[in-house]
Amino acid sequence: MGRVAVVVLLLALATSTATADTPWADGVTEDQKARAQVLLDQGNALFLEKKYIEALEAYGQAVAVWDHPAIRFNMVRCEIQLGRNLDAAKNLELALRYGEAPFEEGLYSEALGYQKLLSTQIGDVVVQCSQPGVKLLFDGEAIGTCPVTEKRRVLAGSHSLVGTKDGHLPKSVEVVVVGGEGKSIDINLVPVEQGAVIVHRWKTYVPFAVMGGGAVLVGTGVMFQLLASDQMDSYDALVAAMCAGNCTPQDLAGIDDMRSGARLKSGIGVSAAITGAAVILTGGVMLYLNRGRTVYPEVAPVANGQGAVLSLGGSW
Repeated sequence: MGRVAVVVLLLALATSTATADTPWADGVTEDQKARAQVLLDQGNALFLEKKYIEALEAYGQAVAVWDHPAIRFNMVRCEIQLGRNLDAAKNLELALRYGEAPFEEGLYSEALGYQKLLSTQIGDVVVQCSQPGVKLLFDGEAIGTCPVTEKRRVLAGSHSLVGTKDGHLPKSVEVVVVGGEGKSIDINLVPVEQGAVIVHRWKTYVPFAVMGGGAVLVGTGVMFQLLASDQMDSYDALVAAMCAGNCTPQDLAGIDDMRSGARLKSGIGVSAAITGAAVILTGGVMLYLNRGRTVYPEVAPVANGQGAVLSLGGSW
């Protein structure tokens, strides 16, 4: 607490001893200096009590009266305590614009230390868009309508860029920023019709697989029919050789199973062929119903600046 108090009081002293021949004091009256000093003292007292929000407000009022680099540096210290690193980086840049001269001994080195620390937590993003009419949102905040080139200083980490335009597919880009580095993003949208897709009721191979299964059944039926025909021909040949037309049923009992087997195979063959034909017909109907259909995406409007929803529209 004691060390912080010394630093803050030194800042107060720096503002009170500034001379008119310094750039940050040009055009500043003695009355403005006095009012800025009062506000600075209030901010110092609040800072020492760790009331950083109230202290920052007081420093902000002081800067509005006299934009002194030392006061801005106090704002930086508050903003870092509050986790407002982007604001801290901006104010630190303003505080350092005159170099070391506005600061008491040691404070300039401290400011450079903060600058180095913040540089590892902040990066720059340049968004470029030349396509007319595209509206851009960066982290949910509108940044303009293309054509536009927008540079933003952001915290390191993941950010989102969304582009929307009537009649075009929305595009969302994840932007990963590394501290101390720059990132350039160029966004371009495609018309909705270019995003159209061909859809089918079933996967394209399904109807052909059904018809192929039917063809196998028909082939099986034909095979059983041929086997039945051959077996019946063999039976007839045996009957002719054994009986010459004079055999009784008892005489043919030994080869009757050949006739029964032939009839069974014939029945199986007919059933398989009929079933296969029906399956082939079903596959043909499926093939017709499964013909390709073009579906265009339906783009829902952006809601509350949070992005857009893309869905495929159409009905069978």
